[in-house]
Amino acid sequence: MKNYLIVLFVFAILLLLASCDVKQESSLFKYGTENDSARFYYLKGFHEILDNGRWTASEKSYRKALEFDSSYVLGKVLVGRITRNLEEREQLLQELLKEKETVIDDERLLLDVYIMSIQAFNNRDKGIKNSPEFNATRKHLAASNFRKFISKYPGDSYVKAEYIEWLHFIHGPKIALDSLKHLATDEQMKLGFYISYSASLELEIGNIEQAISISKNLKELMVDSTYTNYKKLKAEIYIAQDSLEKAKEYIDDILKIEPNHLIVLAMQSEIDKKIKNKP
Repeated sequence: MKNYLIVLFVFAILLLLASCDVKQESSLFKYGTENDSARFYYLKGFHEILDNGRWTASEKSYRKALEFDSSYVLGKVLVGRITRNLEEREQLLQELLKEKETVIDDERLLLDVYIMSIQAFNNRDKGIKNSPEFNATRKHLAASNFRKFISKYPGDSYVKAEYIEWLHFIHGPKIALDSLKHLATDEQMKLGFYISYSASLELEIGNIEQAISISKNLKELMVDSTYTNYKKLKAEIYIAQDSLEKAKEYIDDILKIEPNHLIVLAMQSEIDKKIKNKP
């Protein structure tokens, strides 16, 4: 109860900051580059993975950002987060650790969190268990740095999205859902991530009918057959209804379209186990 009240207090402060008569500073933030094309593809990468569920298109966008600005540190760290090539990821990590001291202020808030993500992914792929101290530091850094960033740039949609994901990981679905509703602007609530994630959180709380209702709004956004977020949400709904075979149809379909979707790959493994062990 105490932790819940503390989090609500933080949200109240953020709402107060967001309601002040300030410019949408996210439009002023350069995301670590003066090159407009590099910045465009950096943000497009987030749009593809979070709103559309297109991991391959997202990776291509991040790599495209580096083509326009080869010294783009934030662009490089996002390539490191998404590539499935361990050797490339380890090389990028070494470069980023050398370059991070050149990055300051708001960019550094993001970079430090993203570097720890790469370290965690590298350990995972090498079979190394992250220490409790590492995990605690990573959680604290993500929550603290993302909170600072979005309090200054409330118009940013994608750092805010990652902040909500971390609140979910740290505090559970109820606080994450309350946070999403309090922090997201009306325009952000029309984006694929905010629609799909709110429905997923509703499912986790047990509000299946509410999630189904929300899913209809997401379906309207999925105008391209290669967008996978709606299919993923449908799979989650069927899992919640214990319709595992139907959920598997959606999961298998997603992986035909997007074989690099790591979240759905994990879902496939889990649902195959459940089906195999089902009485």
